[in-house]
Amino acid sequence: MASKERIEREKVQLKEMREKDILEASEKLFLEKGFARTTIGDIARACELTNGAIYLYFKNKSEIILIIMTRISRSFGELLEKADDPSASGIVKAERLLGVYKHSYREYHNYHVLDGQFNVMFDKEYPDSPYLTDFFRANSRVLEIFTEMFRKGFSDGSIRFPGQVSAPDPEQSAHMFLNVLNSYVEKLSLRKELMEKEQNISMDEELNRFVDYLVASLRS
Repeated sequence: MASKERIEREKVQLKEMREKDILEASEKLFLEKGFARTTIGDIARACELTNGAIYLYFKNKSEIILIIMTRISRSFGELLEKADDPSASGIVKAERLLGVYKHSYREYHNYHVLDGQFNVMFDKEYPDSPYLTDFFRANSRVLEIFTEMFRKGFSDGSIRFPGQVSAPDPEQSAHMFLNVLNSYVEKLSLRKELMEKEQNISMDEELNRFVDYLVASLRS
């Protein structure tokens, strides 16, 4: 019995190790070649596996990047939670949360590049995968954090929109705010090398200016 249990445990460990190797190799290739140009064959060669072996663990490369992005989104949500202060005013929350974006852009630039590739590839349709629920759950947590920021800001009066008469819906405000913020960060990430080389523009400084503008707009 013990021998059988050990064999099953070793199978599970081998599966987890193979999945980890495939995800790490895929992430590296997506950053080096781009998601669109990376093939299952590339991933298999990097892991010293056959193409067929990859499909024993993942449905396709779309599912692979979905899992990678889910983990990144979850980690980013954790960074936001650590930076947030429940007792702070809405505008202070905004400054702290947007500070996480500036920090992550500098320290984890590659993750924003992957996010940009992911959004470009799945602009119209997400991959068909059981992992999609986890991806939406991770992103929902980020939305919840910014929704609370707006809720607090509207309540304490520290956040106002130009011409605002009554408080807008916090969740709708958070959704629109994140769309603008993420789209801009995605643009900077995907065009960083080109814009810095050909236009002599520092993307770090550009993001800092944009974040300062966003904070100022919330104080209107």
